[in-house]
Amino acid sequence: MRTMLLSFIFMCATLSTAFSQTTIGIIHSYHKEYAWEQSLTRGLLKSLPRDAAIRHFYLDTKRTLREHHQAQADKVWEEVRKLRFDLVILCDDNAARFIGPRLKDGPVPVVYVGLNGNPRDYGLYPAQNITGVLERPLLKRSLHSMCKLVNTEDTRVLVLFDSDVTSDAVVNEAFQGQPRLELGKVRVDLKQFSDVEKWREALLNAKKDGFDTVYIGLYHTLRDSNNAHVPEEEVLAWANANTPVPIFAFWDFAVGKGKTIGGHVLSAYDQGLAAGEIACRILAGTPPSAIHPYTATAGSYRFSAYELKRFNIRLPAGIQAQAEIVP
Repeated sequence: MRTMLLSFIFMCATLSTAFSQTTIGIIHSYHKEYAWEQSLTRGLLKSLPRDAAIRHFYLDTKRTLREHHQAQADKVWEEVRKLRFDLVILCDDNAARFIGPRLKDGPVPVVYVGLNGNPRDYGLYPAQNITGVLERPLLKRSLHSMCKLVNTEDTRVLVLFDSDVTSDAVVNEAFQGQPRLELGKVRVDLKQFSDVEKWREALLNAKKDGFDTVYIGLYHTLRDSNNAHVPEEEVLAWANANTPVPIFAFWDFAVGKGKTIGGHVLSAYDQGLAAGEIACRILAGTPPSAIHPYTATAGSYRFSAYELKRFNIRLPAGIQAQAEIVP
């Protein structure tokens, strides 16, 4: 009898724990295999409660055509709305834009992360149940510090982006819609493409067109002549193998042997950590409205030892002391 009573008590305790378990839905703008998503997820899981039940959803908007994004978001939303979550995390701009307004001012707290656009533009501000982490690549700071490594006088740099929603947000934030920018003696030209062949042509002609270096921005939505998505790793590998000038990056996933030299880059992992910390504060009882949206860490220096040697570039002592050196 005593054994049966103890078993019953244990079963009740187990059921109570199961029913009270924190549930979190994470809606990703992109696909699971995307390096940014993987790093962002690692950061989130590092800082979210270890015992939480987590469900992931992927909009896959890097590989699919823009005109299909709404339908894909509707499909994911139908899954999400059937489930009960204690908190929802929206990763990057498309998740915020397509899913965020449907959760606005509802009973479930929402944390966005990796937002390049303005929350107001996505209908997320003001909202009593929504806050999060803004992603603000410091393009100007990175350009100014890195370009001098190649040419200390009258440096010309080409910045290449695809024409994705995220790229548009980043470009508008940094360039205010202008194709050219002057940072002291550093002259910057910006070009955006949706066609991979035109993107490659711009890179191949960089030296002939008078550029000292090229910055590889976002390149994950480029398409070929058949309108098929070109895998991001293929785009970057081609750039590394064919560039006539040194290439740098704004994001850490593009740094390494066979990729770019490096630069002052942003980390998805840091973004995830910051968002997870906000989520924990909310789950502990702090209202989202009491947590003002903020920008995560301002980035760090990261370089490839192999690519530095390949392009015969030596880092100044001040940058070297702060930098993370990868293969």
